[in-house]
Parts: sequence; structure tokens; C-alpha cells
Amino acid sequence: VLRLNPAMNIFLLLTVNIVAIPMTLLFGKLANVKGTKFALMLSLLIYSAVAVVAAGFSPLEMERENAVDDVERYDFQFTWVEPAEGDPYYQLDTLYDRGYEGWIGESSEGDDAFRTAFESNFPTPDYSVEDAGASTLGAGILVCLFILILLGLLGGAMVYIQGMELGFKGALLIMLVVLIGLVGASMLAGEATSEEEDVKKITAANAAAIVSEFDMREHRFSIVFVGGPEDGLATVGDTHPSVVDQGGPVDGYATFMRDNLWSPLGIGVSMQWIILGLFVGIAMGAAGAQARSMFSMLIPETRTSEFFGFFGFLGKSAAMIGTFLYGIASSTFDSRVAILTITIVILAGTYLTSRVDLEEGIRVAAEEDRIARGEAPSQVAIKPAE
Repeated sequence: VLRLNPAMNIFLLLTVNIVAIPMTLLFGKLANVKGTKFALMLSLLIYSAVAVVAAGFSPLEMERENAVDDVERYDFQFTWVEPAEGDPYYQLDTLYDRGYEGWIGESSEGDDAFRTAFESNFPTPDYSVEDAGASTLGAGILVCLFILILLGLLGGAMVYIQGMELGFKGALLIMLVVLIGLVGASMLAGEATSEEEDVKKITAANAAAIVSEFDMREHRFSIVFVGGPEDGLATVGDTHPSVVDQGGPVDGYATFMRDNLWSPLGIGVSMQWIILGLFVGIAMGAAGAQARSMFSMLIPETRTSEFFGFFGFLGKSAAMIGTFLYGIASSTFDSRVAILTITIVILAGTYLTSRVDLEEGIRVAAEEDRIARGEAPSQVAIKPAE
């Protein structure tokens, strides 16, 4: 839907976890002032708002009349080269340096129309196993280790700063640590890119043949020519991600968000992804901690293991149900509808949370402890609600 650089997924993962650490501490302070239930409901509402906004994420519209000014966003970029020796040619570069093979499936039915119209005039693709991917298992393991080490160091630094009780200065130091973590994440994301080793090129005749097929737009890609006889000519397929309104139930909402928010502010998909990571980190760090805190108030101390086992079971079940609902909605409609479906589930949980009577729950839990311990009613001390 967004045609993101795969490296942004690493950045998103790091951003979510880096932001979640201080937000856990901050919402803990908020719970002390306004109560655990309030802090939990606020984090759930933030989650819901983020999901609604995420359903409106969309790429900015591609420049077609002045395609050269937007060349770096095109999937296939042909640049005119005039070497000192030999005939001039068009050199092919691809979005995120994934190569032709990284974008066009060798036998995928969805790309049949594109292959039929254009592939014969593109550089000869190589789908050999050796060149099919740039990432390796070893590189993936190193990335995971880096993430774990970085999060461990950041978490330790934040806990240490909080233990020093520096007040406002401590808050500033934690913000600085988070900023350092985000810079480190961006550097890692920048390194997680593939590189094309061979120069892919076509002749001017091939370029002319490609341009002659530009009227065929039943595909999901974009092509642009820079320099040479085809300078400035470009095409964008009808199902390219930048063509937001493709008949989906909420595509109009995504178009509205792009026209009135993303485009006026110049916020592209990468920045939208970063915003998502920041706010998901805020909600995730708070919701998890406050949910456990509130749950611990409502369970008998004598049956803690039993109830927290049930709590874990509910968490896994919710993850399974959420994934199932997302899969059904995305296959029936599209990913935007699927996101909104999850939002409905979160809002339903928020409503149920609002109906929880903490004082009554604490009283019942204390009564259960009294019965389990065989204590007299006068010996029970009811904990005040937070």
C-alpha cells in the first residue's frame, strides 16, 4: 500500500521499543496522579487514534508532468549516459536499489501485463538463486543482536537516570537518550539496503519501445526517463500505490488525508511510518504496563499465578483473534479496512475497561484472600483504589 523501503521496518521496530521505554515510566507517574484505570484508558484511546490515522496513510501523488523533479520515487529510473567511448545508453536504477528482479515476480500472475508490455525491452533479468536476494541469515542475526543490545543499553540508561531522581533534568536526560536511540536506529536503517552490482542498461531503441507502451497502465509500477531522446517521459500504473482511490471502501478517507494533511505538510510515507512508530511506542509502553498493574489490583494475592496464567492466555488469544480479523478483512476488502477493524476491537476493549469497578474488584479480591487464609473479616485491610 505504501511502497516503503524495507529498511524502514527496522527503524519502526527500534522506534517503537525506544519510545516505549520512557513512556512506561511517564504513564507510571500519570497513574500515580490520575489512577491506573485512567492511564490505561488513555493509552488505549491513543492506540485507537493511531490506528485510525494509519488507515489514512498514503504516498504523495507522483509528479508526472515534471517527472524529473520526482525521479527518486519512481520504481524504474532510466538515466541517459554518454560514455567517452561507445554508444550512449540508458542506465537502469530501481527504487531502493532492489533491481528489476526485486520488483517483478518471475511468474507472478499479477505482473503478467507488465512483463508482456515491457520486459522484452528491459535489461535481461536474472532470477538465479545466487542473486535473488541481498540479505542473509547471518546479517539478520546481527541486526537482531544489535537491536537487543541497543534496547538493553537504552533501558538500563533510563532506569539509572530515573533512580538518580534528578526531576526535570532527569526527564531531559531521558529525552536525550531516546534521541540518541532514534539516531542509531536511523543509521541502522540506512545501512540495511541492498546494492545492485551490475550496470543495467538499454539502448535508445529499447527506450523508445518502452515509451510506446506507456498507454498500457494495467500494472502497479512507475517508469521515468531522464535525459536523452525520451527525457521527462514517465508513466504510472493504475494500481500504483500513489493512485490511492482504487475502489476500496475507505480509499476516499485516505485521499482526504493525503490532500488535506500529508501533501500540504510534505509528509511522505517514510515520515508517516516514523510518526506511526512514535505513537505506537507511546501507547504500547503505557498499555502493557498499566494493564498488568490494574489486573494485579483485581486478583487475589493467594491466586496470583493462576490469574496471571489466565492473563497470558487472554493476551495470546487476543493476538490470534486480532491477526485472524485482520487477515479476513484485508483479504475481503483491503489493508485499510483491516486496520479499522482492529480499531473497533481496541475501542470495544476501552469501553469494557471503563465499566470495571476497581473498588469493588479490590474488595472481592481481598475477600477471596480472607477466605483462602481463614482470616476473620476484621483482619482484612482493603487497598484503596487508584
